[in-house]
Amino acid sequence: MEIRSRQIFTEPLPMISDATKINNPILHPQPLRGFFLLMTAVLFWGSSAPIGKYLIVNSYDTLILAQTRTSLTFVLLLLFFLFKNRDVFKIHTEDIWKFAVLGVVGISLTNYTYYFTAKESSVATAILVQYTAPVWVVLYSVYIIKEEQFDRITCISLLFGLVGCFFAVTAGSMQSVNLRGWAIVTGPISAFTFAYQIVATKQLLKRYSVWTMLVYMFGFSALFWLCVNPPWNIIAKNYTVQDWGIFWMFSIISILIPQTAFASGLKLLDASTAGIIGILEPVVAIVAAFFMLGESLGVVQLLGAALVVAAVGLLQLHPVLRENVTQSLSGDNRRDETQVDAP
Repeated sequence: MEIRSRQIFTEPLPMISDATKINNPILHPQPLRGFFLLMTAVLFWGSSAPIGKYLIVNSYDTLILAQTRTSLTFVLLLLFFLFKNRDVFKIHTEDIWKFAVLGVVGISLTNYTYYFTAKESSVATAILVQYTAPVWVVLYSVYIIKEEQFDRITCISLLFGLVGCFFAVTAGSMQSVNLRGWAIVTGPISAFTFAYQIVATKQLLKRYSVWTMLVYMFGFSALFWLCVNPPWNIIAKNYTVQDWGIFWMFSIISILIPQTAFASGLKLLDASTAGIIGILEPVVAIVAAFFMLGESLGVVQLLGAALVVAAVGLLQLHPVLRENVTQSLSGDNRRDETQVDAP
């Protein structure tokens, strides 16, 4: 990746317009490529979910898995770019706090509140509440920063995704959905922080490369986890070489690969589109759990999964459908004008 920056973040940088980008190639609209990148992220996230569940149930606590996922990913990226391309570390000084908030709130707090909600209530509850995030992404993108349009296709896709997610995760039973105790607080927080992760990543990617964004995002997340769970606490656990091998592999398949693919796809698509496609993750997770862990997968869940797939399919066809509708309306207007002008 070509890096176009000549100043390091410790030096003040001149004021630049919004159109100027450092550490970032010129963006081109490539929706199909972005779609496949996001699908790659969803497949890795969803497939790693039952693996994480197995590790938590049988071997490790949620804190060490959440911490090592981001911390070891940061170590890998740091070592690679220290030798490969140090220009990746160059950012504007005024943007440091943005990366810090994204790392702590968008990554660490999202993971922590999700796992806490799952522990206090149920996994189904945690998933359903967190995946209301696309709603907040759409509202923010359309009505706050006004960078996107909320049309009929997006609305239908969002509804299909949310309803499909409900049936896929709960099999249509409300008994598995129960916010109680502190989960009443942490559940909505996980949704808001996940939505923030999407929109904040999208904004930073307008100025920086994917690698720059990932290095600083995971770096600040790792720093946060060191404060929560210091190194001496980890050493006291006496983890074996095999344990650390599992941590390294899990960090690669559950964070490094999918987060890189997600950020790369997000550069090419709207934030709301990326959020809705992300609803596929729990669908992939339940299918993966069926094959890996032998968990049940009923007809209602399959119908819910089909709805989510339909939502993603609509989004992929969205540009074509919108163009056809526009052409149809333009044709109707021309015919009306012809009829009015005719003697």
